Amino acid sequence: MSNKYKIAVLFGAAHGINDFIAGYLLANLSVHSTNWQLNTMAFLGYSLLAFGGQLPAGLLVDKFKQIKKFSLFALALLILSISVSGFSVITAIVISGIASAFIHVCGGAACFVSDNKSNTLAGIFTSPGVIGLILGGIVGALQFDYFYVFMIPLVLLFFWLLKIQLSDYTFIEQQKQDSLLETHDFFMLILLFAIAMRSMFWNLLHMMCFDNNQWLIGLGAAAAIGKLAGGFLADKLYWKNWVLFSIIGAVVLLNAGKNSFPVFCLGVALLQSAVPVTLVLMQNYLQKSPATAAGLSLGIAILLAGIPTYFEQFRIAQQQISFIVLLSIVFLVSNFWFIRNSKKTLV
Repeated sequence: MSNKYKIAVLFGAAHGINDFIAGYLLANLSVHSTNWQLNTMAFLGYSLLAFGGQLPAGLLVDKFKQIKKFSLFALALLILSISVSGFSVITAIVISGIASAFIHVCGGAACFVSDNKSNTLAGIFTSPGVIGLILGGIVGALQFDYFYVFMIPLVLLFFWLLKIQLSDYTFIEQQKQDSLLETHDFFMLILLFAIAMRSMFWNLLHMMCFDNNQWLIGLGAAAAIGKLAGGFLADKLYWKNWVLFSIIGAVVLLNAGKNSFPVFCLGVALLQSAVPVTLVLMQNYLQKSPATAAGLSLGIAILLAGIPTYFEQFRIAQQQISFIVLLSIVFLVSNFWFIRNSKKTLV
């Protein structure tokens, strides 16, 4: 296995464990606390730290260009989070949120500086996150007394990261900018909006199967497989063709066959399969700031899409077929828009 794939696997494993810890802590709090205001504030606070915190974390990583040091810091925070969870779950959630912000931007940056055209590396890194979050949530709602065991893989990852050689920022291949440079900021907004629409679609699906563990596990597994396969296929095929196929297929399957478990899972896999592509696109448009780009793609856009889920009106609207159809149309239009305005030779 080449070094760049070892890096992607390492950060993918860290991503999965990070999200498992977050899911466990949040579910554990909601089960053992009857204070719904505290629970809501914990979920909101974690979202602000883990997703909103990715932008400042990315700016820090890009400023000092020390991916390894910030990654080691994040893993140490995760170990600390588990250590204090028995005394204060709220404190553990706060620490976990900060760690999560750095795990996401460091992992995204590490994969990009290893190979700035590889959607496959981005797929390996991003794929374990959702399944980790869902499994952590399920386990956290159970009577589980072995949470401290998860310190072991974190310690192993810490020492693996100490030994592995990460690529330097100077390894980023500089690409020539053409006439699309003048629409740079506009393209970024289009891409961010498309990512946010996909995330909102995802939130809708998550809410639909929230009380069914079988469907939740299927949701997470399908998302993981979709990201992994999507990154690989985007590299093997022309990426625009793959994204077009995946978004159209996802909308058709999730609207026409959402009550069929196999069809639902296939639709989710297609929906999430473009995640590696949009991450690499964002990083190619901010080549000198790959961690910041990861923070925008994996953090800010996700945070913006998650805000409506805290409102009762959104939860009521998501039960209406017309709302799902409207969201599907906006999702398709936003993706067509960024594909049309992107460079042909970007990736």
